[in-house]
Amino acid sequence: MTSSAAPVQGRGSWRLLALALFLFVFAWRVPQLRLMLPIEQTTLLLVPIVTVCAILGWRQGANLLMAVAGIALSAMLLLQGRGAAESSYLLMAQGWVLLLAASFGLVSIFAPSERFLARALGSLGIATAIGFSLVLLSPGGPGRVRTIVSAELNRRRDEGITSLREAQEQPGIKEAVAKSPALQSVYDVNERQIESIPAWSAALLPALLALESLIALALGWALYQRLGTVPIGPALGPLRDFRFNDQLIWGVAVGASIYLLPAFSEGKNAGLNLLVFFGALYVIRGLGVLAWMRRGRVQTWILIGVAIIAPPIIPAIAFGLGLGDTWLDWRTRLQPRPL
Repeated sequence: MTSSAAPVQGRGSWRLLALALFLFVFAWRVPQLRLMLPIEQTTLLLVPIVTVCAILGWRQGANLLMAVAGIALSAMLLLQGRGAAESSYLLMAQGWVLLLAASFGLVSIFAPSERFLARALGSLGIATAIGFSLVLLSPGGPGRVRTIVSAELNRRRDEGITSLREAQEQPGIKEAVAKSPALQSVYDVNERQIESIPAWSAALLPALLALESLIALALGWALYQRLGTVPIGPALGPLRDFRFNDQLIWGVAVGASIYLLPAFSEGKNAGLNLLVFFGALYVIRGLGVLAWMRRGRVQTWILIGVAIIAPPIIPAIAFGLGLGDTWLDWRTRLQPRPL
């Protein structure tokens, strides 16, 4: 541990971070999102990650208080229990959190010069490899895990539908629904969505868990950068600068090959999970290109309008731009050059 502490440089704005934290922490309040979040109690992911960052800062000379407070709060979250029916899934979630936080800490210790994304992806790779090995060695193996996951998602689905129907039966809402077929159709659409989501969210659990964990790592890193007194690495850059190693294109290629080719039919679900995870990274990269291309508020409002009217269009365009950026490097190629 070093003996001196230096202030964190480039802390960034609290406004966007506060909004992102609010959305992440309370996302489970939306029934559809609750069915897509492998770990619905998102603070269970976030707090240990901030704690690991605080411990890394302490090793560099920061005050111990933040690390101790984080350890105490993390222990409280990780040791809490719910009902017996939920305990198996909760234990798996807590185990993943410990694996992820420990992996992130070790990667940061042994590769202190790496930027955030390299550390996060390395941590996800290590945690996934260890977690998959433990699943294979556990009694019942993957089949038992699938049963536990299915039971948990079905429980959330049933609770979501019950809450929706109870809200619809409230006196004021009941009369409004009776008078408005359009409002009734909104409730019907929501109920159908809640019914259908568990089938595919169970199949995509590894990819969804990796993406949720990556978001938690980014938010935890950004939060420490604002609260900590000692830097543990560069602050997160703006979206318009988001890029990563072009070799990650192989994640998309391998995932698509396994999913689409009949020769790999037994591993089709694994291919789909690879495709979803790496595809999401390229969507974010494409959004970075769009953010770089954007000029003025008019273009921003146009993009927002398109996203509201036709939600799939923006991700599709962003995915194409992200993939194309691997070879074309839009932001370098289109830089204005002096005459």
